[in-house]
Amino acid sequence: MNEEPNLMPKPRKKKSLEKKVHRVYCTYFPDGKYYIGYSCKPRSLYEKYYGSGRLVKEYEGELVKETIAVFTNKNQAKMQEMLLQLENRHDEDCINDMIHIRLRLSHLKDFQPTEWEPKSFHEVQTDTMFLNDENMYQARE
Repeated sequence: MNEEPNLMPKPRKKKSLEKKVHRVYCTYFPDGKYYIGYSCKPRSLYEKYYGSGRLVKEYEGELVKETIAVFTNKNQAKMQEMLLQLENRHDEDCINDMIHIRLRLSHLKDFQPTEWEPKSFHEVQTDTMFLNDENMYQARE
């Protein structure tokens, strides 16, 4: 019983009209540890996202996130993430352990790094974040 394969082409997926926003962020733990990351998730998903690292995913307490920089170019955001991770690699409170980067240098001609230093968990809570209607911390605009 040989069945003929379905020769009907699959419909193409529609591309999103919304431009992606590429964010570099820092997730703070109450004990002073922090994780520097990158995300291109849409705003609603980004608000609930604190990182992909094992320690972030397994943590069950309260975390606070600070958005360090926002880019329209993925290469610039990934470069910023890498620079911050490298600058903080000797800080015992920085829990980043992996750097994976592959970038097209021609897309980085206008790149200007953002100056940033980690804050304490409580500084971020009060200085840069506020509680929104859904009881989630949100960055001040």
